Amino acid sequence: MDWYPTLLSVAGGAPDARFPSDGMDLTDQLLGGGAKERTLFWRHMHLDQEACRHGDYKYLKILDNTFLFNIVEDPRERANLKARLPDLFTLLQDKYQAWNASVLPVDPSAVSRVLPGFVLAEHFGVR
Repeated sequence: MDWYPTLLSVAGGAPDARFPSDGMDLTDQLLGGGAKERTLFWRHMHLDQEACRHGDYKYLKILDNTFLFNIVEDPRERANLKARLPDLFTLLQDKYQAWNASVLPVDPSAVSRVLPGFVLAEHFGVR
């Protein structure tokens, strides 16, 4: 998602306002500048997952279960902070919903499956 705005910037172009990208221009970072803070969003059809990462925190929904994790202090995502930080939980959930409304909807006919490691190893010829 970041290639499009970055390559446009390097080439001296600008994105068409009618077709906004959800990526960001990484030219400064590629030229040695510091990383910009950003919020990342993703979703997965398997178990109706949705997620949002902002700073040290991650909002996650799996089926009807929702979570808030501090992934720096708790990288194994064991302590659900949703009840302790309800304002932050709501903020990240709202950010996800706003992003989700701004992108194409999930295609329910698309195939979404998880392949176990042994299947991938066979597929790529690694044993």
